[in-house]
Parts: sequence; structure tokens; C-alpha cells
Amino acid sequence: MHASGRSPLAPHRLGPIMENGGRRRTFSSYPPPVGQRSTTETLAGIYQAFLTRRTWKQADLARELAVGAETVRRMLYELRERGMPLDREEDHPHVYWSVPKSWFPGSVLFKQEEVPELLRQLRRIPHGQGRARLLSLVLERLPHRAPPDTPANAAAFGSVPPFPASPVVVAREVSPEEERFLAVIEDSASQRTALHVRYLTAGRVDEGSRHASVHRVLLGPPDRFVATCHRSGTLKTFRVDGVLDARLDPAHPFRAADEATVDAYLQASLDGFHGEGPPREHSFFVRNPEARWVKKNLLEGMRAEAAGDGIRVAVHTASLDRLARYVVSLGGAATPECPELAREVAGLARGALEAVERNGKRST
Repeated sequence: MHASGRSPLAPHRLGPIMENGGRRRTFSSYPPPVGQRSTTETLAGIYQAFLTRRTWKQADLARELAVGAETVRRMLYELRERGMPLDREEDHPHVYWSVPKSWFPGSVLFKQEEVPELLRQLRRIPHGQGRARLLSLVLERLPHRAPPDTPANAAAFGSVPPFPASPVVVAREVSPEEERFLAVIEDSASQRTALHVRYLTAGRVDEGSRHASVHRVLLGPPDRFVATCHRSGTLKTFRVDGVLDARLDPAHPFRAADEATVDAYLQASLDGFHGEGPPREHSFFVRNPEARWVKKNLLEGMRAEAAGDGIRVAVHTASLDRLARYVVSLGGAATPECPELAREVAGLARGALEAVERNGKRST
């Protein structure tokens, strides 16, 4: 499939060529006799051969196309004169023809059997203008399209029809702003260019402007990015849905961070949160039957092992507050096993109970 939407194998007529002795010959538009290949078929075969393999021995190519070696030689020369980037090398008695790895330039080619997986992955992308545009382009340019759920469609495209009768795969929605900002944030990392961003703080009350150097983009939901904050000079995690405006600022120096430092920062984080202190080992016990649900819903980085009538969950993190909030959400089913975590959990629990009491008094 060519990026322009036209098939590279589309038939076209070669113009007159000069044979030995200066005689003029044109290709006939009549079908060839039975058992012979037409010029169009041979041209299509040459294109297909070089899409499959970048280098061909001239004799092997002739055998592949079931035509004479002289026919292949003549057509290859004609195609090269017309702009096809064919390179000819001789290693007596053999002649080799090659095309560059970048051919076709500016295009991405997919075999028909690769299209179902391409469509499958595109459908999983969050809904947005970019996803809609890509799916539309691919579906418009698919050859031999058939109605959904027909034998012809199944034979051509395998188990993933190009036009599903119903929205079987439901991807999450993203706002146009989030999609646009995510693209700029990705460019900051790939181009190593500082990002100027207006961001809503964790309290969702104040907004502030800052420069940041993006190192990692973490697709969610929610989508986040890890960057060096130029205001504090430290690594921080930002949520994309908290961005109010973002643009690249080449005038501001990009602050690099080595891979090991960013990896260590991420390993010490929990669910996108990173505390101020160093990472520590924490654990808590969860009783049955709640343990069975918890084991399947652990935050990334948490480890569970069987212990008594339940499980013990351990994690090495610098985000004590996020860990304590997770434990509090389990209610009486979870018991902290280290003093620091126990104090944090107790503080959150007391605050929740006091809020309930205050609300109860106001209600009465």
C-alpha cells in the first residue's frame, strides 16, 4: 500500500523504445498469446519482486517472472531511465539489480496479511483526531474491499474485518487538547528541546508556568510524562490532563538526564507519585477473602506472596503517601507491617473519620 493511495503496481504503458539498429518498436495493447506474460504483468512482477527482495540476480528474476532474460534486462533499463532507483552490478557471469532500502521513499508498505494486525492496533489507540485520520486513510486505501462478515472479506483479511459491523473494541476517549499537548510533549523528548508548559498543580487550584525537559512519556490512562523541572532542578511526574498549554522553546536549554537516573526515579515511584525522601521497603498484610481481589489489583511495583490466611504485599518506594492511601482504601482487610506506614495510614484514617463526624454534626 503506497502512502499516496495509488498502488505501485498500477498498469501503465511504456513508450516507444529504440532497438538495435535504431528500429522503433511500441508495445501492443492486445492481450498476449496464451502462455505469455503481458508487458503490464511483467512490470507488476518486477515491482512485486523488488518489494519482496531488494537485490535480484538478473537470471533469477527472469525465472521468477517466467520471461526471457533479455525481456527482463530491457525492462529494467527502461525503468531505470524513467526514474526507478535501480542499481546494476556485474560479477561475471552474473548481473545483479538492486533498489535502495528506502524505496518507495516517503511510503510505508504493508503486505495484505499484515493489514489485520495493523487495523487491530489502530483500533486500540484512544479515540482522537489522529486515530480517526489514520483509520480513515488505511481503510480507504485497502485493495479489494469487501462487505463485513462475508467469506470474501474473511479470506482477504483474516479474522479482523476492515469494517466491523459494531464497535467491538471500545477505546478510551481523549480530548483534542490532550491529544495535541501529548504530541508536543513527545516532541520535547525526541527532539531534546525544552518544553514551556502552563500546568494545573496537584491541588487543582493554582496554575503556573514553567520550563521542563521531557525524558519519558508514560501512556495511561492517565497519560503522564517524567521531566526535569527547570524551576526545582529535579525530576517530576506530570499528568497530561493537567496541562493547560504547551509549546517547544528552543531558546531555553534542554536539561538532559541519564537513563539510569530516570529508571531509578520511576522504580521508586508508585502509581505516578514520587515522595521527597529516598525509597524504602514497606509491606502490609491482607486477609482472605479480600486477598484474592487485591492480588489481582496491585499497583505496578507491588509484590505479593502467600502468608497465613492471606497475602503479604511488599513494595520498594519513595511514595509513602500513595501507598498509605491504597492501604486505607482496603479498610479493615489490610494491616500495615512497618511503623512508618502504620503512622501514615492512621493519620489518613483519623482525618477521614473526623470529616465524617463534622459532616454528621452539620446534618443534625
